[in-house]
Formats: sequence, structure tokens, C-alpha cells
Amino acid sequence: MLFAVVLLIALTVFWPRLYGAFERATHPLEYAPQIRAASQKFGVDPTLVAGVIYTESRFGHDSESSKGAYGLMQLMPSTARFVAEHGGIRGDYRDPGVNIEMGTWYLSYLEHRYPQDERLALAAYNSGEGKVAQWGLRPGFSLRQIPYAETRDYVRNVLAAQKTYRRLYGPELRGG
Repeated sequence: MLFAVVLLIALTVFWPRLYGAFERATHPLEYAPQIRAASQKFGVDPTLVAGVIYTESRFGHDSESSKGAYGLMQLMPSTARFVAEHGGIRGDYRDPGVNIEMGTWYLSYLEHRYPQDERLALAAYNSGEGKVAQWGLRPGFSLRQIPYAETRDYVRNVLAAQKTYRRLYGPELRGG
């Protein structure tokens, strides 16, 4: 009985630290200076950028999808060309710093295109602007209205990761 009481007290005292360490291990934060700089430059919440990176690549700088998307923010070559042309960002999109800058610019672009609902911007980041336009979704839509399960899951996962990154690293990412 005494062992159970001691164990319960120990868990009560140490559980928050253990759980926090577990969450930091499962949700690492790499490239914080680059995320912070690009977020400030383009007016995007840095925890959203971290959530996109986590969802897209789990912070794997050389991740490549079967469709040809590359890097931390999984940019397609055509998206990188679009960003270079319209955003004026030069450099190799396969470079982690350039990838973060281009991906953050593109998120900013999509947030300006869909200012009423960040979930539309995330759906467009995943499926493309053309698909989101075809779906005719309006602000306040239900995620169930997204016809692609992959995109529904993507939006849900990015928002969950953003919430975790905000809780774990918000002040660090905001430079505070």
C-alpha cells in the first residue's frame, strides 16, 4: 500500500515533466531561426509553419514524396517556380532555409487568397488552389465537406500539430 501511495505521489509530481519530454521528443523543433525569420517576413504564424513542416516531413530536410514534392515543406518543383516568379525568392528549393522561406511565402499567399478560413489555405497547400476552387467551400465549412480524405486528414493533422507547437515552443518561435 505504501508503495502505491509513493508511486502515485511520484507520478503526480513528475508526470508533467515526463509527458513534456515525451512531447518534445515526438514533436522536435529544428530550424527555429529560419522558421521565425520567414514567419516574421511574410506574416505567418510560426507555429503554423512548424505544424506544416511536422505534417509534411517530420522535419526531414531531404524528404521526397512519390509525387516529387521535396524538403521540409514538401514543395513541388512547379510551386517552387511559382514562388520564385511571384515571390522573388531565389535559390535551390531543396536547401532547407530556402525551402522554409518559399513554403512560408506560399502559405502567406494562400492565407491572403483565403483570408476568411485558414483551413481553406491549408487545403489548397495540400491539394492545390484549383481543387479548392472546384469544391466551392465557404468559410465555416465542415472538414467533412472536403471530398479527399487525404486533404481532410492533412488539414486536421496540421492544425493539431500547430496546437502542439504553440504549446511547446510558442514563445521560442515568436522570439520571446
